[in-house]
Amino acid sequence: MSGRPPKPSALKLIEGNRGKRSLPSNEPDPAYLNDLTPPAHLPPDAAAVWSDLAPRLRAAMLLTELDTLALEWLCIAAAQHRRATAELEIDDGDYIKKNSPSPWLIIQSMAFKRAKVLCDAFGM
Repeated sequence: MSGRPPKPSALKLIEGNRGKRSLPSNEPDPAYLNDLTPPAHLPPDAAAVWSDLAPRLRAAMLLTELDTLALEWLCIAAAQHRRATAELEIDDGDYIKKNSPSPWLIIQSMAFKRAKVLCDAFGM
């Protein structure tokens, strides 16, 4: 399927259904995630991102039981991005040494791309 992925009806309702098209009646309605504690297997820095994002996504009615794996991936990518950014700041902003980019710059860029794709999937 080409083009934009369809927007969830819950998100259309929150935004006000600007297109004024009728909402699908047969859209799946998975159970919302009620236990917002981070999974035990998440690293502490990713668990901190989970603790920040999960309540917000749940309040916006965008976090279901089916989304936990995608949220885990998002939290890991965001934590990796934060770590890489911190390491780059420690390096005094010297991103290129001996004509090659800092490995932290590459990690930061890759983590950003992964997190961006997952944020888009949640409608953020």
